Amino acid sequence: MQAEKRAYCGGCGFLVTQCVCEWVPRLSTHLNIVILQDPKEAKHAKNTVSLLRLALTSVECISTANVDVLKKVLLQKNPAKWRLVFPCDTAIAVESIGAEEVSEIEGLIFIDATWRKAKKLYFTEPLLRIFGAVSFSQPPVGQYKIRKSPNDASLSTLEACAYSIEQVTGDNMQPLREFMLTAQEWQWRKQPLSHRHDG
Repeated sequence: MQAEKRAYCGGCGFLVTQCVCEWVPRLSTHLNIVILQDPKEAKHAKNTVSLLRLALTSVECISTANVDVLKKVLLQKNPAKWRLVFPCDTAIAVESIGAEEVSEIEGLIFIDATWRKAKKLYFTEPLLRIFGAVSFSQPPVGQYKIRKSPNDASLSTLEACAYSIEQVTGDNMQPLREFMLTAQEWQWRKQPLSHRHDG
């Protein structure tokens, strides 16, 4: 009985009792996405990157613990055609990128970690700072409510990716957000309401 409870779905990788296969949207974008993920985030049950990877096949996830692989991946990216989504002092608003620059962007890099660890990675990995950075001046309200956020303007990695893609390409990523919400409600349906973080 215990083994059955811990059985995993071969499609989505979640526990069979938390399978989300029936809701995975079929989305595409010409942008390539690289997620630099902290190992603890990869193990976190409430992390949204696993959902993101199901919906977008262009997502590549690299562990920040594997420094050699991380450096190799970054060195393979052309700084003229890739942008780092990170709110550093030199970041420009993604909403204000001109049409000519947008046409040259082929990929986006995200850091999936706590804010403290994301900042540490940015300032200790020189390769990250060779990419032009973009941030959000008018982000949508985050809808990921089952995990604490540092402030009201915080977005999950999935939401940040969806918004960035929309701003750069014009592709509609609302189905991605809806998938996140549906999966969130289904997978945490037995969680007491008091454990959620609706503000």
